[in-house]
Amino acid sequence: MTQQRQQPANTMSRRRFVELLIAAGVVSTGTIALGGCSSDGAASSSSAASSSTAQSASNIVIDAKGNEFTIPESIERIAITCNGGTTHEVAIFGGADKIVAQPSMKKFPQLLKMYPQFNDVINAGSFDDLNIETLIAQEPDIALVGISSDKGNAQIADVGIPTYVMLIGWAAIDTLKQEFLNVGQILNNKEQAEKLVEHWDTTLEDLGKKIANVPDAERKSVYYISNATITKANTGDWGRTWIDGVGADFAVPETDLNGEVTVEKVLEWDPDVIIVQGGSDLNDLYTSEQIKDLKAIKNKQVFSIPIGGFWWDRPSPEATLGFLWLAKTVYPDYTEDIDLEKETKSFFSEFYSYELSSEEYQSFF
Repeated sequence: MTQQRQQPANTMSRRRFVELLIAAGVVSTGTIALGGCSSDGAASSSSAASSSTAQSASNIVIDAKGNEFTIPESIERIAITCNGGTTHEVAIFGGADKIVAQPSMKKFPQLLKMYPQFNDVINAGSFDDLNIETLIAQEPDIALVGISSDKGNAQIADVGIPTYVMLIGWAAIDTLKQEFLNVGQILNNKEQAEKLVEHWDTTLEDLGKKIANVPDAERKSVYYISNATITKANTGDWGRTWIDGVGADFAVPETDLNGEVTVEKVLEWDPDVIIVQGGSDLNDLYTSEQIKDLKAIKNKQVFSIPIGGFWWDRPSPEATLGFLWLAKTVYPDYTEDIDLEKETKSFFSEFYSYELSSEEYQSFF
């Protein structure tokens, strides 16, 4: 049999491209002849069966949907169809140059400064809004997808691309740490993943000792909103985990989690502190006549959440910095010895392999 010419790493073989298009339903088998020797299929099938039999438990991880994911033997090309810190995990575990498709990272200028190659990565869509032909054309070895996009995930799986489901905003601390270990294993960098989990354990344990000194009488209630509109309560599970994690009270009661809240409800809760997702103009809150009597407004306790390599209020590798920032914001008297700039620079150096300047640090706020 004539030996096939090896394709460059960044070039899709014509055969593979057509196979994926057929699986996606973009073309029919009668449109283009694939060619090749008839024995190829039998040989491939036999090889795949042999490889599957030899696969050990150490090459299987459980994704966010509870699915078993068998780690491919070689991963050189990665597609990402979700936000939620997935790109950051891949970068920290040494896979930045392997990303061939992902949503735009323009919201994170610091990330693009550290990884300028992300400016040129193909955007094949995100979640359920995919350009499946564009994604297929990148010939990814695996796709990292979000837990909330069953439709888009099924499209990718249907064309034969192995998919691992990420937690994105549905993470808890323990499940997020397990995801770090899983993705580290997928990218053959368990050591870095274990180091990241150790960082999380140490950081949160040390923080817990500090906030344990806050008397119950001084425990603050924190109202978390998605933008500078007082009714836009952010009631996701991670937000509650984050606020509880610094010894504060989540201002929105469990019974009021559905839909947009009313101004009257916020006045009733009267939070001590209001935190707003990054990039919002807080002046709209401070000048609103409707909420001028709120404690947080009168005491100037409204804060915009920082954006570093990623949003500090979302689950991601650097979310420990968000815990430290929130603790210092809510309980400054009990966290005076936390040097947030030092902690941030240390994280970026250790995990992003980037020496963050003071000017860059200040730009997060």
